Amino acid sequence: MTYIKYFDIVGRVIESNTKSISERISREKGISYEDARLEIIDSIIKHLVINSREWASGCQPNIHYEDPTCRMAYLYRIVPVNANLLEYVFENDAEIEEYLLGVQNKIGEVRICVFGGGPGTELLGLAKRIEKRRFKNQIVLNFLLLDEVNEWLESWRAIRKEIDSKFRNSISLNRNDWPLTTSGDFCALDITNIDNFDNWGAVFDQDIYIFSYIISEVFDNYPQLKNFIAKMAAQSPEGAKFLFIDRVEKKWKDVIIDIAKNAGIVISEFHDTASSIGVVSRDEEKTDLGQIYVDVMKRYSKGNPRLGWKAFWIVGTKE
Repeated sequence: MTYIKYFDIVGRVIESNTKSISERISREKGISYEDARLEIIDSIIKHLVINSREWASGCQPNIHYEDPTCRMAYLYRIVPVNANLLEYVFENDAEIEEYLLGVQNKIGEVRICVFGGGPGTELLGLAKRIEKRRFKNQIVLNFLLLDEVNEWLESWRAIRKEIDSKFRNSISLNRNDWPLTTSGDFCALDITNIDNFDNWGAVFDQDIYIFSYIISEVFDNYPQLKNFIAKMAAQSPEGAKFLFIDRVEKKWKDVIIDIAKNAGIVISEFHDTASSIGVVSRDEEKTDLGQIYVDVMKRYSKGNPRLGWKAFWIVGTKE
């Protein structure tokens, strides 16, 4: 039995945020809590509409993640499906999952650098995969989170808190009995302004680097991204893995080939995947989002969270 469910955890995080913001708006505007909550729901819906339009524009998306209701909209619509996709990748790519286990057995923890990892997608996906596989020994995940939006830190920590709560209530108060423990450092990073980093080796000596939908998201800054990944790879230990996940389009595959060649990363083969949460994770139900799902769907009939994906992944190795 798995204790981690994407929709349940994300729903809890959103509900906590909604309650906190609604209480503040109620006090500041002198309106009822219920009216303040409706303002938040309508703002989330507004961002669901705007964000979908931006992702479909064919240009680099302009998403206002600095707005808390925009971040809540992203958690609601995107985080569960992308977490499930990451879980699917580790389940179906023995190279990277066995490497993770080997690092854990060798040094007692796995250092994971996540570019754009603030929302907690990778934390959720890896946590559920590790819980389901039930390794003999506890896995220790030490995250380095790189994200331009510093405010994502609250979401990442809230998701981590919910995961810990699941294990504490369902397994044991003793962390040693849990299938995994996690920690993380957050760095608000602008790849167009990295000249002030001096000792790269003190920061980017990670075991696994994850770029989930990053290549297509920051393509306008491609030269800077290419340079940044090359500098990261130069400091990474021999054998470190670089996992790229993105939309199934040839241009993004070509970009990754170019990035890998420039950084001295040897890549494997591309794997295309098209599926959905309902197919690969039968225990997941969108209604587990809870009250936020009810409220959104009542006011916006197109407000379902995303369930499916058409993506590819590829694993690179620092040699």
